[in-house]
Amino acid sequence: MANYPIHENPTRDEWAAKIDRLTTLKDASKAIKDFRKDNTSPFRKNYDLDIDYLFIECKLEEKLADMKGQHMKDDDLLTKTADGECPEEISNAWIAKMKSAKDKFVAEKVLIEFRQTYKPPVMPVNAFLRADATLGSLLMEVRNTDYYGTTLGELRKQRGVRVVHLQDGLATA
Repeated sequence: MANYPIHENPTRDEWAAKIDRLTTLKDASKAIKDFRKDNTSPFRKNYDLDIDYLFIECKLEEKLADMKGQHMKDDDLLTKTADGECPEEISNAWIAKMKSAKDKFVAEKVLIEFRQTYKPPVMPVNAFLRADATLGSLLMEVRNTDYYGTTLGELRKQRGVRVVHLQDGLATA
């Protein structure tokens, strides 16, 4: 854990400066997608920003939403992504990916990647929520094939979970 205050710290200051330097809609959209891919979800590349990633993501979302309001036509705010893509076409492509996933772990990854890539403000909320609900339903169809028949121990083994117990402030496996 970092040795500085949580709310006022050099990591947040550094990211605030990076975010302030974003000047185009394309750059802001790429920045939030890259940030989410690298620093959120179980597939993140590292945990260096574990304390600050939600704050940073929020600031990136604010910046992108503000830039969309400045640079996109009113009608486009509800009908296009920040990159100018058609949300319906994107949703259909991700739904097709999900339908082709025969394994629950692949299906989970599809949903996580969709959320990391298109969570608002990248995609309009109305389109995102429809697609997310459909993808979530399809995931449950793949995942729930005897999901409750699997013991907790088997689930942990499938996911490679290592249980850590705390005793007297020390972690033991």
